[in-house]
Amino acid sequence: MTKETSVEMFRPAMHFSPAKHWINDPNGLVYYKGEYHLFYQYHPHSTIWGPMHWGHAVSKDLALWEELPIALYPDELGAIFSGSAVVDWNNTSGLQTGEEAVMVAIFTHHGEDNEKQSIAYSNDRGRTWVKYEGNPVLLNPDLKDFRDPKVFWHEETSKWIMSLACGDHIRFYASPNLKDWEYLSSFGETFGNHGGVWECPDLIHLKVEGEQAKKWVLIVSVNPGGPNGGSAIQYFTGDFDGTTFVTDQCESEEKWADWGRDFYAAVTWSGTEQPIWIGWMNNWQYANQTPTAEFRGSMSIPRSLSLENKEGLYTLIQKPILSDKMESDTIFNRQDGSFKNLTVKVPEQPFMVDMKLNSLSSFALSLKGEGGQLDIEFDGVSQELRVDRTKSGMIGFSEHFASLDTMPLESFEDVLLLVDKASVELFVNGGRSVMTESFYLAGSIEALEFKSFLKEPVEYKQIRIQSISL
Repeated sequence: MTKETSVEMFRPAMHFSPAKHWINDPNGLVYYKGEYHLFYQYHPHSTIWGPMHWGHAVSKDLALWEELPIALYPDELGAIFSGSAVVDWNNTSGLQTGEEAVMVAIFTHHGEDNEKQSIAYSNDRGRTWVKYEGNPVLLNPDLKDFRDPKVFWHEETSKWIMSLACGDHIRFYASPNLKDWEYLSSFGETFGNHGGVWECPDLIHLKVEGEQAKKWVLIVSVNPGGPNGGSAIQYFTGDFDGTTFVTDQCESEEKWADWGRDFYAAVTWSGTEQPIWIGWMNNWQYANQTPTAEFRGSMSIPRSLSLENKEGLYTLIQKPILSDKMESDTIFNRQDGSFKNLTVKVPEQPFMVDMKLNSLSSFALSLKGEGGQLDIEFDGVSQELRVDRTKSGMIGFSEHFASLDTMPLESFEDVLLLVDKASVELFVNGGRSVMTESFYLAGSIEALEFKSFLKEPVEYKQIRIQSISL
């Protein structure tokens, strides 16, 4: 949610969206002195994609956002494409001028048929930015796609490490000072999904639940090529020694962070103890056509990240971060029961549904409102979750939008649904399986209907529905 944004039909209440105009990839995520900085791809003159700037917003709790002036504008080197930001605590760059630690943004300058990496810096807590006079700091080695630098400080080698998207693979570079970069290695030409171009990498060290050890995870967005069409995010688990990333996966294995149609370009915040990421809640198949008015595009709920290890198979766990400032009222709470057909009236979005079942049952949960419904089906026979958008109100703005999207589920223990004005995020089995989907009903959701597929009723441990407000 953003302070002082105008109210319109599909304006999210608990997700960040700009007051006006186009937004896509989150950029420059950095935490400093109690503030979470969210930069993002921004076109300040239109609600469709155009010459990219870095928009800017800050939050103290990852829930209520204050939109700040544009941070970076296009220049003679090109538009300002995606990248990252860090706090240079030891002033390795030599760019600090006062007592505040210097923030350094590392981004892609996108010129005509040429992408290269540049930096900018801020000595006033990210409020104003100066582009480095020696830009670019990393020239293009004659590649069409050479973008989206994600940088972190690697303690073991005392160097900055950059992950860079290069079309069909990721390249790693190292620098002592954020200005001079040395090529290290490459990964990915024969691994994972190659249905589209690779973008927005992130190399992160994640805690393994129940273990002392950590594991390296390489995040890669791919467009197109997603499991249900269009944009999606894959990940690779493995090891990184400061020079080379080696995965423990086989070449053909595909791991998807989110099986939904609307979670893309997610990267993590720099400077937080717990790894947290956020994604663009849209899909390039229809991003320019979604039926909003003054703005177009929004961000997902921020999510904490960890891993689960089951006999050497590592699974990404995502859990939504809900601020303490969010107020919730329980409107329905029933334990140890069953249903064949259960209808619950709900207040205006946003709201949360928390369900715990006894087994992988077969049932549908329908979000019903004026002019349509969104159907979420849990099928214990085929062991999959389905989100059906074919009757979800406004679907004609793109031939790609109306869809029946699926996610495999070997078991079903619980699901948490976060429902906002035009989106639903599903966290299944404690966040081990996740789907994010947008939808555009003509009016608010009025009721939730729970309905069994089979003759037998569905037995549950708990169903709780809570309204959410800020």
